[in-house]
Formats: sequence, structure tokens, C-alpha cells
Amino acid sequence: MRTDDSTPESTPTNPDDPKNPQDSAGQGGMSRRDLLRSAGLVGLGGIGGIGLTGAGVYVRRARRTAAKAAAAATPTVDPSKVYLSKYLADGKLTVCSMKYRLTDSQTEPAVYNTATQGARHQALMAKKMSQSWAVDSPLMVLDPYGTTRTGLYVYFDAATSGKLSVSCATASTATFSAVAANHASKGFEGLVVALVPGARNTLTLTWTPTSGAKKVITASIPAPATLSGYGTQISASVSDESALTPGLFALTGVVGPQGNNTYLFDNHGVMRAELLATDQEHYHVVVEDGRLITNTSSSQISVLDHLGHADPIIDFNGYTTHHDLVVVGDIVYALASRSGSGRVEDRVLRIDLNSGEVAEWVDLQKVLPNYEKLAHTRSTATADPYGVVGEDWAHLNTVQVVGDVMYLSSRETSTIIALDNALDADSTPSVRYMIGTPALWKGTGYQKHFLTASGSPTGNAGQHSVERIHDPELPAGQYYLEMFNNNYWYLGTRADKDWKGIGPSNASATATKGTSHWLRYLVDEKAGTYKEAFRVDVPYSSVVSNVFRLGGGTISDNAVVHSGKAYLFSERRPDGTVLATYRYDSTSLGYRAYKDSFKGFWYA
Repeated sequence: MRTDDSTPESTPTNPDDPKNPQDSAGQGGMSRRDLLRSAGLVGLGGIGGIGLTGAGVYVRRARRTAAKAAAAATPTVDPSKVYLSKYLADGKLTVCSMKYRLTDSQTEPAVYNTATQGARHQALMAKKMSQSWAVDSPLMVLDPYGTTRTGLYVYFDAATSGKLSVSCATASTATFSAVAANHASKGFEGLVVALVPGARNTLTLTWTPTSGAKKVITASIPAPATLSGYGTQISASVSDESALTPGLFALTGVVGPQGNNTYLFDNHGVMRAELLATDQEHYHVVVEDGRLITNTSSSQISVLDHLGHADPIIDFNGYTTHHDLVVVGDIVYALASRSGSGRVEDRVLRIDLNSGEVAEWVDLQKVLPNYEKLAHTRSTATADPYGVVGEDWAHLNTVQVVGDVMYLSSRETSTIIALDNALDADSTPSVRYMIGTPALWKGTGYQKHFLTASGSPTGNAGQHSVERIHDPELPAGQYYLEMFNNNYWYLGTRADKDWKGIGPSNASATATKGTSHWLRYLVDEKAGTYKEAFRVDVPYSSVVSNVFRLGGGTISDNAVVHSGKAYLFSERRPDGTVLATYRYDSTSLGYRAYKDSFKGFWYA
């Protein structure tokens, strides 16, 4: 642990505590925005007034406040009161769903709660063990853990192992075909993620055993509508379907009255699942090593298995997460704000998924105190596009760990910061190097840390999703840093004379008009330089947005490029060629877009 006073209390979930995160009401703890508002630090305006972004944030705040009030007034049922109920019967096939025995005054318990998940798991396993389940009459349970909305648990016994092929058709969408990941040594067990919410789905399952005859079962399943009410088909313009990577896109943080859930879309722009969020959007959905890891509230990290079972669920007090997290083995590093501090969005938490231990690991103010002294709090007039005021002097929006180096992106200062000694509990984090506009840091003593620009590279301004990209062809000491370069030069925590006129010449000074970039630098640490290696102009987004490499995350893999203020994302070849573009609805913005094959998790 770094210091005793920087360690938040790690608390188990209590199903009877109305402050715990709820499915649709009674969200846990205080979100970043609730915290700032309670401290009198939140304005409703965007940069030039409330605008669409400020209005979107206001809707979220109002909804969150109403949900908390409703939860406080309505008791939740004991999680153990869960049972499996018949959802539908179609010939020999029966689909079940989880229900609760509620009185008129009770609501369902929080989904992301250890007791809730344990009770649902116990009910599912009891049903599984209650009889033998055959291929032509399997156990089928809709979203057994309450986390995926339309994920269908399928289980049956068989003499051998085999392959389960899935085909799902509706009247108005393209047929979805996949092979489901099998998590049983014999027969089948897994979550079939294919159903379109709110539609009547014709689901065909074809079982091909390693020995024996094929069997085909078909069911007509009217899937429940999205919890959020968000549409299940977004606009898709596909130019080369064969070149698209298999899997599902994950669209997070779509601002609007629908809530914070993450929407999973296939290559045709059809929703196949809806990941439940609570009082805060999912900032980063990480799928690796047979698990899905994400923030499931403003002060909670959860691990979901291939069936949607959330365990562990780690709650913490005193901090709210924001923007990004990265997983290194069984450790999560998450960007956070500390409750009660006038400073916001300038810390990193370390969360141990095995022990549940949570600690403040990096306080950037302690690394760069001379710069922080120059910053002032935001007023309503200088609020960031989320409507946040206060001392948002760094506004961290990316964290990545490669080897023993932590990489951070500071949107407010338009600076990429590489830290040494940020992973060891017994060491003090220090600056390895920075990339940005040295003139902004005049008088701090930190200008010496900036790498020297080689040539005339496109300058990074308000950048997001800075990632180190591997290329085995580069010599030792060289590597790529890739980012979504928003290309927006603005500071709300410094006097105008300190920042106006010194930013990158390519950057826009307005929030609504400009050009953003998929931008990559070649960093040469031995030479102390960086230069532009790649740039593709993309639709402008002054804030949010991201670039996300697919596959192995290398220089030769496709990428998802997301412009959150333009409400669109695309999958592109490594050279930037657009393979498909997807447009979605929002009242203001979408946060980030990711994609994963879900290989070995949901699909074979």
C-alpha cells in the first residue's frame, strides 16, 4: 500500500443496504458527477452554455437522483427469493427466466451484488442438477445472472463433446450465424449470445457431436426489449464484409434518456446483447483470460464469466472511477477521483481482483505539483463538456501499463505522460517522459521531460485512448504511441494568456468545427525524440472518442475508430481504409467503441 491515508475501505456488498448499486434504482455510493454537484462544483453548462452535451449530463443527473430517491423509499427483496419461472414453451422446448417473489412494496435486489449473484447461481445450478437434459430438450435460461439481457444459457448432457452451431433470424435483420463456445467436456454448456432484443427470434441450434448423428432444434423466442429502450439496429454501411473481424462491437456511454448500458452490435449493426450498467457508463470493457472486466458502478469493479455471472464484485468507498481502466494479470488500474478533494480526475487506483484490496496508487499532483499550482478551478463559464467544474487540472482519460511503465493521457494539458516507478508499492512515481506542448509548462521545471519533436509532426491536442502499439520490426528502444487525436486546444483551468496561441498549429480552437485524427507517433527513447509515423483524418470530435486495435493489438491488426461527438464509429484496415461505418443516435455523444471476437468466451 502506498500510504495509509490513501487507501479506501474495501466493503462487501450488503443486500439490505439501499445505498448499494441497484439494477434500475438505488445506485451505489456517489458518482463522480453526484459528488461534484454535492460539493457545489458542477455547472450545467457546456463550454459555451448548457448545449446538447450539458443537457445530456443534466438528464443523467436527474435520472440518477430520481433512482436513488426511489430506492431509498422502496425496500428490496431478499436475493434468496429468486426462482426459475417458465418464460415460454415451444413444443418440447422450454425457456426459463429468473423471477423474484415480491410483495407490492418490494423491488428486485441489486444485480451487481454478491448475494444476488450467489442466489441466482445457486438457483441455476440446482435446476441444472435436478434432472438429465437431452439435446432435443435442453435447459435454456434467459439471462440467468441479469447482466446481458438476451444471453441464453443452454445446457444438455451427451455421451461426447461436440460443436453447437447457432443461427438466429428475425423478420427485419440479417441472419446471425456463429459457433457457440462450449464450456463442457461432454454435451454442451454456454451462453448463446445471438438474440435480438424486442424481436421474435427464430433460433436454430445444430449439435454436431464428435461421434454420432447431428441434431437440430429450433425455437421461436420473443426476446425482451432492451432495458434502456435504445434501438436495436444502428445504421451500417459495410464496404467489405469479408475483411471485418468477427465478433461484437461494444458501444459505451451513449448520452440520452436511455441510461448507461453498453450495447453489443454485430457487423451488420444489429444489437445482440445489452450489458447492464448502473449509475455510470462502462468506461472500458476488457475481455481476456475467460473473463469480462469492467466498472459496474461509479465505485465498483466486477468480473463477469462466460455465463454472465459477476464474481468477484469489488466495492470501494471514497473514490469514483472515470474514463478508463487497464487489466494487468489480476490487477486493475483504474482512473479515479477522490471524494472530498477539490481536485478531480487526477488519480489511479490499484484493485486486486483476488484479494479485493483497493488502494490509491498514483496521485498525479504529487508527481507534478509545480504545474498543479498554476491551475485554477473551473467556473460554470469554463466547464468541460461534461459540465464538470472544479480543479480538473489534468483530466486523465487513458491509462495503459506496458512492462514497468505506466502511460497516462491528460486531456486538459494535451499531454502524454509516461511514468516510471508507478507499479511498485515501495517506490515513488516519477516522470519518464512527456509529449505535448512544452510552452504550456513554462516555469514548472518539467519542460526538461519533454521528448523533442523530429520533423513537423501533427501535434496532439485533447487526445484520448493513447496506447503503445507493438511492432516487432522496430529496433530496441523504439515503439509506437497511437491515439485518437481530438485536435481540440482548450484549457478551462488556466488563464487565457497562459494557453491561447501556443497550442499545435493544426489544432481547432472551437468545440464544434475541426478535423480529428487517428494519429501515431514513433517514439525513440534512446534519442529522446518522437515523430509522426501515421495520420488519417477522421470526423471531428472535440471530446471523448477512441482508437482501439483489434486482434492482438499490433500494428498489422484492424482498428475501431470512434468519433463520439459525430455519433459514428468505423472498422478500418491498418492503413486506414474504411471497411464499415456505423452511425448511432445520441442527444450529445457516445463515449467509446470497442470490439472483441469473444473467442473462447461466447464464440468458438
